[in-house]
Amino acid sequence: MVLVDPCPPEDTHKYGVVALETQDGLLNKMTGMVEKPPKGTEPSNLAISGRYILQPEIFAILADKQRGAGNEIQLTDAMAQMIGKTPFHAVKTDCARYDCGDKVGFLHANIAVGLQRPDIAPQLSAILKGLV
Repeated sequence: MVLVDPCPPEDTHKYGVVALETQDGLLNKMTGMVEKPPKGTEPSNLAISGRYILQPEIFAILADKQRGAGNEIQLTDAMAQMIGKTPFHAVKTDCARYDCGDKVGFLHANIAVGLQRPDIAPQLSAILKGLV
């Protein structure tokens, strides 16, 4: 099972994206997924948010060390190999999602979380105000 949330269509090439059997409600059966699809080839605008519940068989696939997008070993590619052999579902969410693989997205996540913490929010707010 993976958590997914909608992303702007122009950004789907940056993320792992799922294909669903149907889009009906919050829990849907996945029929495929692709890591960083080329623009115009994405199966949906539902980006994987990096939260998974996986079967242990995934580790044997990852051990093969086949490289995918970005010449990296992709968890998404390993999961895609398992679709059809084991059930996979996507759970839609509307929670905040930050692209921590992007330098500015990483900073955005840290600032957003920091501003939610009562113990550091006042100091962080003062720092930010001083910078802008």
